[in-house]
Amino acid sequence: MASFQLLNELEQSFPRVYSDAGAASKASSTSQPELVVDEEAWSPFTLTADSERATSKGSSAKTIGPSAFHRIIQDLAAELNDTSVQPSDIRSLRNMLLFQYLVTVLEGEFLARMSIYKETMQWTIIRESTLNILLGSRRINYKGLLKDCLSVICGLHKILAGCGDGLKFSEASTEKSSKDSRTSLAIALPEVEEGTCTVMQKLMIMIMELDILKKQADIKCFTTRADGVRTPLLETILDEVTYDAGNLSTVLQVFNHPKWKLELVLQYFSKYIVKPTVRTRRRLSDSAEDATFHGTLRSLGNMNSVRSVVKKISAEAVQLLLAHGFQAHLALSSKHYQYDDISDSKAKDSSLREISEEMISAFNNLRKTDGYISICSTFRINIGISFSISGVILFPCMPLISITQAHGDITDCKRSTVCCIDNPLKKAIEVSRVHSHAIGL
Repeated sequence: MASFQLLNELEQSFPRVYSDAGAASKASSTSQPELVVDEEAWSPFTLTADSERATSKGSSAKTIGPSAFHRIIQDLAAELNDTSVQPSDIRSLRNMLLFQYLVTVLEGEFLARMSIYKETMQWTIIRESTLNILLGSRRINYKGLLKDCLSVICGLHKILAGCGDGLKFSEASTEKSSKDSRTSLAIALPEVEEGTCTVMQKLMIMIMELDILKKQADIKCFTTRADGVRTPLLETILDEVTYDAGNLSTVLQVFNHPKWKLELVLQYFSKYIVKPTVRTRRRLSDSAEDATFHGTLRSLGNMNSVRSVVKKISAEAVQLLLAHGFQAHLALSSKHYQYDDISDSKAKDSSLREISEEMISAFNNLRKTDGYISICSTFRINIGISFSISGVILFPCMPLISITQAHGDITDCKRSTVCCIDNPLKKAIEVSRVHSHAIGL
């Protein structure tokens, strides 16, 4: 643990790649920032084929190549699925700490390169990033790597969601067997698992950011044949949750970044919402709006469209997608997140009142498809918020909800607060208690 902390501190204090924006601003007010790469600095990654062969043959230089990096993630996925691995297994702890450090190195370099690329639009800056080279290596199975990443993050989330009793057991067992050296590992493991889950989400977000940058570079003809063709991570996630619907709820809970959660919801719905075959000139102008949360809700306001979607996926899946999409939209509508790329066009598309009214309309159509449909708690909470924001008269008698200012988390309370239309997560208005039959929940 001490070595892990030391390596992270060194990484933050002495970055290998950084922006020379300060020197550029002193030289000229119009000059662009330059990327500074310290070629002599040691890196944990081996990117050349010759160096990786030397390392695999037992060279003294302990570095990680593309295949070794994939093997670490494979080992994590295998350990999470292996019931014979003990919770205090030192190998599992070592692999998670090593993975956290490697992603920290990738993140520091990639974020520096991405910020400069957005100002200079020189694709070479992104092409030469360690992350892009790792993913483009022929020594790894790219699609297998993405599936392993998804398997690890879902497995860790399930463990952490039910680790309350395990922590209590560990504390109790520590008192009884204080002389056992492995108890310290068992106590440290939950914290390391949580850190690994967070770091895995960072890695997957970086890959999705890289996919967006590559797509934009393709449109502007910055890329060449040497850049190759890769399946975007978001498409891989959609394929996995489509074939295994049981992972949908886990994936939506794991991705707490509102920008990517909203994009996942929109792309999932786009696979099942039927678009008109004939597009008029007006329809063509509205095609961009169809890819927004407002456009999705507007499509679900059509009864035929709702019936079609419910036949293809379950009503429970529709509720989950709408609930998480609405939460992500609320978070992106606040001032806690800056609008950029996806969030800029897909969270600011319409007012909060319009979104809330369309949520209610989609809810009513969903109930018409099956009068005995069971409404999940997450969807019920978001519908309550929609009724409050849209100005529906509320009556006493229903458990209430509140939204915390920081992240939009929803909790039960006796007096409810809901988002104000103009400034969702800063101002709040008090509402009365809702009668259970007022909204039919």
